[in-house]
Amino acid sequence: MYFPTNYDEILSRMDQIDPIQYGSTRNYLDGAVTYLSPYISRGVISTKMVLDAVLAKGYSIAEMESFVKELAWRDYFQRLGQVRNLEKEIKFPQTEVEHHEIPLSVLNAQTGIQALDQAIQQLYTHGYMHNHLRMYTAAVVTNIGKAHWFLPSKWMYYHLLDGDFASNRCSWQWVCGANSNKKYVANQENINRFAGTQQHLTFLDRPYESLPPKKVPSELLETTDLVLETQLPIMENIQLDSTVPTFVYTYY
Repeated sequence: MYFPTNYDEILSRMDQIDPIQYGSTRNYLDGAVTYLSPYISRGVISTKMVLDAVLAKGYSIAEMESFVKELAWRDYFQRLGQVRNLEKEIKFPQTEVEHHEIPLSVLNAQTGIQALDQAIQQLYTHGYMHNHLRMYTAAVVTNIGKAHWFLPSKWMYYHLLDGDFASNRCSWQWVCGANSNKKYVANQENINRFAGTQQHLTFLDRPYESLPPKKVPSELLETTDLVLETQLPIMENIQLDSTVPTFVYTYY
């Protein structure tokens, strides 16, 4: 997985966006996603720049509605984070919570769900996870494993190269029902369809009518707490030159 840091290459990637193809395939693991999220979340480019780039190609808002909605959701989450404390439930308390830790099998990428385990390994290696796999992971952790959303959301954010605090928090809360009126679940058939796997006989290989299960599957029973620390370099005797501009970084 390649994320260029040369600005011209980033602009070139933005110029290659096909919003129509994105809309019809974005939920598939091999779909036409943009891979622009690290640059948007770090302020290298903006959602407005992305929108202007596709509008300049002659696409109308109506024909690329799905693509525009995703840009709008990202901005909406930022605005929500300005007025709400996203470390607390946004709308509803999460129900059926059995613990405030994270399943050990998720942490170790050993859930037995092939697509999830591969996605978690990719997260550790490349700092990236496809958005649909992020939803699957959150659903397994919170709605199947009955973990509270807070610590697992911190775990995912910690490893993401494109980590967007507001989008991450709001999305986890949406999945577990704290930011929506129902919980999100996916069965093995759905995962196979969008991830391209052909797996069966897992704890998710059941009809939607039996999801989420009343009891936590054995694969998710063992849980653990974790401490997430960022090792920053030690800087001493920092000298500020008042004759040059000072850039104050913001992640959005």
